[in-house]
Parts: sequence; structure tokens; C-alpha cells
Amino acid sequence: MLGERIRYYRKSKKMSGQELSRRVGVSRSLISQVEMDSANPSIETLRRIAIALEIPIALLFEETIPLNGILVHKNNRKILKVPESNLVYELLTPDLNRKIEFIWIEIEPGKQVEPVAFAHEGEECAVVIEGQLNIWISDTEYVMNEGDSISFDSNLPHSIANLGAQKVVLVTAITPPSF
Repeated sequence: MLGERIRYYRKSKKMSGQELSRRVGVSRSLISQVEMDSANPSIETLRRIAIALEIPIALLFEETIPLNGILVHKNNRKILKVPESNLVYELLTPDLNRKIEFIWIEIEPGKQVEPVAFAHEGEECAVVIEGQLNIWISDTEYVMNEGDSISFDSNLPHSIANLGAQKVVLVTAITPPSF
């Protein structure tokens, strides 16, 4: 339910109901009613709640929230889709409100995941679980095999591809979260 999700994200930010109501510009009573699912806020109020909680509004409408905020069962991973990409990432951390995110990535043979190198704030570390991965950081290409890992400054332009004949399974850690 919507109220349960709002309460979960508010508490994960260690924010009181009073603080959330102040940031959203509504009464504490309305926040309480919304969290108890006894009031239906407008979409504009939900947008302001998401902004105050520093989360994408879509998280307020997800079907499940993590158990106790720490455990993620394999069949309950959040799916993250990058615009203009046919690749789907599975979030291994319970949510995007952490200081680090871990992502499970499966890449079919012959797929260039990021055809254009991109950069973002932070650091990344990746380990290849299965297959062979090509990664370009700045102008240098690295070929990674099963068990190989790499760490790099995410501010450097980077892209990855599976140029091999078998699926690549990759786990990445990114800090701060970039999705």
C-alpha cells in the first residue's frame, strides 16, 4: 500500500512525519492519514513527497518493499531499465537510498551495453561472474574473464560490451548510487 511505502522511505531517511510534512508543505495530520492509507493525496502532493524523500516517484507505486529494508530475495529484485537500452539491470541492494548500489547485469552475446561512453560521479567496481566482458575506460580497452574484477573512477568515460559467444553475468558496485 501507498502509505506503507511512504512510511518505509521516510523512516529509511530517518525523517519524522513532522519533518516530511514541513518539506512537502502539508499538515502533519495529512501525512499521518496518507501513511495509514486513510487519505488519497493528489499526484502533486505525491510528487512533493517523492522530492522530499529524494526518491523517484515511481518507487511509491512499486508492489513490494524490502523485508526489514535489508534482505532482497532473488525473485524480488527491483528491475532498473536504462532509457534507449535493451539491457535490464537487477538491483541487489534493497533500494536506491543507500550510499552504495550493487547491480546484477546479464548481457547476451554480441550486445554493446553502452555504445557511447558515459561518465558519472563516483567510483565503480565490477566482477565478472560468467563469460568475457570488454570494458573501455577513457581510451583503454580491458578484457575481463570469469573471476576478474576492475575498479575505476566513474568520472572517466566508460562503456561495456559482450563481444563473446556466451552470456556475460556481471556484478557491479557503484558509489554513490547513479540510478
